[in-house]
Amino acid sequence: MRKLARAAAVLPIMAALTIGMTATAGAETDCTDYSDNGGAKATFKAYGEHLLVDDVFADGHSAIGGIEIYGDGHYFYWNRMGADGGVRDVDLDIAEGTSVVINAWLGNWDGTTTGGIDFGSNAVSNCHGVA
Repeated sequence: MRKLARAAAVLPIMAALTIGMTATAGAETDCTDYSDNGGAKATFKAYGEHLLVDDVFADGHSAIGGIEIYGDGHYFYWNRMGADGGVRDVDLDIAEGTSVVINAWLGNWDGTTTGGIDFGSNAVSNCHGVA
């Protein structure tokens, strides 16, 4: 009888924990990061997996949005259109539930993906999202 009562008490708790953990694991999370001076902005939109790269200041530097996709690698997307050129919208394909880290940097395009990035323009990134 005790075993049956214990099982009856534990079963609803385990079911609630399982449902709660499933809901948390599937939660999509947006995030935005800025370069240290605010001149570059990178926003990750979890729904549809978009990275928006915005050149905020007309300062002669390009804005770069960086994304680290857990288990896949690092990618860099340049917005070389200038502050008046609009936001670059990069449509990504990331598996649901995948963690990402977003960075925004300033740079001067030199013809290579990472060669002109001023990695010192964003000393601390704290933008973590989930696709």
